[in-house]
Formats: sequence, structure tokens, C-alpha cells
Amino acid sequence: MENEIKVGIDPNLYAVTNVNIAFDEEAFVFLIFSGNQARQFSASPKHAKRIELLLVKQIAEYEKKFGKIETQLPEKKETTGKEEIGFKK
Repeated sequence: MENEIKVGIDPNLYAVTNVNIAFDEEAFVFLIFSGNQARQFSASPKHAKRIELLLVKQIAEYEKKFGKIETQLPEKKETTGKEEIGFKK
């Protein structure tokens, strides 16, 4: 008999609007935004790599069926370090 693992799945479907990823030696931290809500997830480096491999596989299958996805990462905003915060007089 196989072990049964019960998983609670949120019935809502969320459209991801932004993803931030940070890492250190122990973990990758994903901050995933949907509208004005965000959830934070942590994954070991091996699990993060598996997520990458799964995405690469799924995107390849998608592109085979629907055509190439043309996109790029957004450019990071350059900061001068002298940005004013707060109210201006």
C-alpha cells in the first residue's frame, strides 16, 4: 500500500505580477506577487535547481506547441545613492 499524502490546494488561481529572488548559501527565497498580495517561499539550492529544470522543460514544451516566447529580464534601475525619501518642501 502506498503512503497517502494529503495536500491542501488553494482553489484560487493567482496571476503572478512580479517575482523577486534572493539567495544565500543555504536557501533561495522567492517573493511572488499577485496584484497587491505577496507570498514568500524558501527552497534549498537543490530544490531551486529542480524548479529551474522543470520550468525549462515546461517552457520548451509550450514553445513547441505555441511558438517561441520572445522576452527578456527587465533592466535593473540604476540608483545614484542620493535618492530623496519623504516630502519635498
